[in-house]
Amino acid sequence: MLPFNIMRFRLRIPIGVFILLVLFPIPATAIMADRILAVVNHEVISLSDVQNYREIFEEKRDADDAAALNALIDQKLLLAEAGKLEISPPSEDEIAGAYKKLRLRFGRPETFGLLKTRLALTDDEIKGWIKQQLLIHKLIEQRIHFFVFVTPEEIEAYYQEHLGEFKNQTPEAARKAIQDIRTAEKAQLKQKNYVDRLRAKADIRINPPLPE
Repeated sequence: MLPFNIMRFRLRIPIGVFILLVLFPIPATAIMADRILAVVNHEVISLSDVQNYREIFEEKRDADDAAALNALIDQKLLLAEAGKLEISPPSEDEIAGAYKKLRLRFGRPETFGLLKTRLALTDDEIKGWIKQQLLIHKLIEQRIHFFVFVTPEEIEAYYQEHLGEFKNQTPEAARKAIQDIRTAEKAQLKQKNYVDRLRAKADIRINPPLPE
């Protein structure tokens, strides 16, 4: 039984195409490249989506498919939320700037070009992904991080508990560093809780991995 409820349909194949398929079957690797890994609110995430995301956007070389799949699930949910909240899309200049930074991360232009060829991705497709990520970033900044506050009392308590870490800094510099640390920590927790709530309300179906 298929893991997802997929509507059945009839497919009429011309006799010539049928003969070609019999004589020259599609390699298993080609089929695997489009294997459905998850469906998020009726939107499909395929194995090729996950692999392309890892190759293009993941800076950690030890990231695995499971981590990338979870990242793409979160992105689907956040993109839908950005649409509901009518977050304004990034400008063409913002997309071009982000694309340039991404390209430079791979060093020589030839390296990035070979990667695009190997993954069969166009510049427009990569820029489309970048546009989505920038939109998600704007959502997070406007709806999550903007509402993160660190009180002077929190800063002072952290300072007193970690005096040894700031012995070479002035009290003013130490408190500024603490504010940045606590802001980042609270923002990360707030973002996790936000995504957890979206996941709880979403229809998420994840395919079990194939046996080794």
